[in-house]
Amino acid sequence: MLMRIRQRGSFLLIQNFIREGLRQVRRTLDHILSPELAIMERKLAKKRIVQPIWNQQKLLWQKLRYSYYSRQKRIAHTLVAVLMTSFIMAGAAFPRVVYQVRVEDATIGTVRSTAVVEQIVKDYLSEKKGDAPYQLVIDPAVSYYPIRQKSSLTSVEQLKTELLQHVTVKAQASVIRVADKVSIALATSADVNQVLDNVKMFYTGNNKGIETLQAQFTDELTVRREVVELSNIKTISEATSLMVSGSEKRQVVTIAAGDTLWDIAMSQSISVDELLAKNPEAAYLQPGDQLVITQAEPIVGVVTNETTREESVIPYETETRYSDNLYVTDVQELVAGQNGLKAEEFAIVRQNGEEVSRVSLGLNIIQEPVTRVIVKGTQIPYGVGTGTFIWPMWGNVTAGYGWYEYGYHRGIDIASGYGRGTVMAADSGVVTDAGYDYFGLGYFVTINHNNGYVTRYGHLSSILVSYGQAVRQGDAIGIEGNTGYSFGTHLHFEIHVNGARVNPYYYLP
Repeated sequence: MLMRIRQRGSFLLIQNFIREGLRQVRRTLDHILSPELAIMERKLAKKRIVQPIWNQQKLLWQKLRYSYYSRQKRIAHTLVAVLMTSFIMAGAAFPRVVYQVRVEDATIGTVRSTAVVEQIVKDYLSEKKGDAPYQLVIDPAVSYYPIRQKSSLTSVEQLKTELLQHVTVKAQASVIRVADKVSIALATSADVNQVLDNVKMFYTGNNKGIETLQAQFTDELTVRREVVELSNIKTISEATSLMVSGSEKRQVVTIAAGDTLWDIAMSQSISVDELLAKNPEAAYLQPGDQLVITQAEPIVGVVTNETTREESVIPYETETRYSDNLYVTDVQELVAGQNGLKAEEFAIVRQNGEEVSRVSLGLNIIQEPVTRVIVKGTQIPYGVGTGTFIWPMWGNVTAGYGWYEYGYHRGIDIASGYGRGTVMAADSGVVTDAGYDYFGLGYFVTINHNNGYVTRYGHLSSILVSYGQAVRQGDAIGIEGNTGYSFGTHLHFEIHVNGARVNPYYYLP
């Protein structure tokens, strides 16, 4: 543009200079040329419709040549002198062309050459640029208008001062636009490519054992060179972070009756700790309150197509057989179980790192599992319990376990209803105590089942077993009675687990 302005000014100067010189020569020729030359001129003039200044010059030289070959050397020499003098006079008669320097509508000075302004801008931008990788420009741009010089030129210092007051320094940057909504400026196109690669790598680089077939952006991205403010240019790290988690998603949640922090956190796909870190007031909300939850959201979407091969264990199965030759507490392993191994290939589609679909491409059994075979005994030995209890007597529960009006009840009371119910061993075991308790139980029997359990039977009217005797589950050990500290005929029944009394009701069928 500046070159065109210079050419236009130079052409205007030369054109005016030549036109005025030709007018001077023409007037002189009309007086000194012979009639023959005048006749020739008129003949030539009749042949042209519009003669530009170059054709007029051609006509003049034709006249000079004609004069020369007519041996009128003196006249020709005179004409040359007149021509030169006319050109000099015409140049002195017209003022020089200079350039008015403008920034938008403001005129900031006048210069003879645009190179003066260009040098000022070049030096200033070079000083501002330093080691920056981008190209600096001034905004708005400077424009030049050729005019005839009527006053003195603007000094360089004054021109620089005025110029810097009307312009600002900006940069030519590569700008990423996401769907024409979000723009991110970087110094160079190489930086842009690095940022886009980093965003894709963010969603694919941490997936070990996964082959990424394709990664593409779901949003429309455009990259173009633009003039931007220096403060808007981002580093590669800043731009990558902005594209991955640059925007905020806000959601309002209304607390309903029965809602827990865990429910709210799960509905937003975050942990309870994250919920409380962002919303400390969440621990004190009441039904009807509203909670504003903000979450970081990427400004650009990335879809990846991947394949992966996953190995997993095939659990072995267990086959159970039974034998009357073994006690119920015995278990024999005939065949040791062994897990198998399988490998399966999947095609996976992820949206911003989150798996959205998975399709199996094939299954390969690397090793078949081996079924475990065991044998369990069915024979119940004397003196050892099965761990499963039966009711010690048929009847109804008349008093439960725990506190009641007379104190703390350490078992349950069962009454047969007819006063002579048979008391049975609730499980197999060995009688470790049988006798009379003067402090409350009256006649009683204690059985150790040798598996952590002990049962006790009290208020019996008679005892049918003795100390050290082995009994099986269901064997008769006594008769229901009303001995000891008792208010009516019944059976007092207790269960102890590892030395501690428990509620028998929870262990009976």
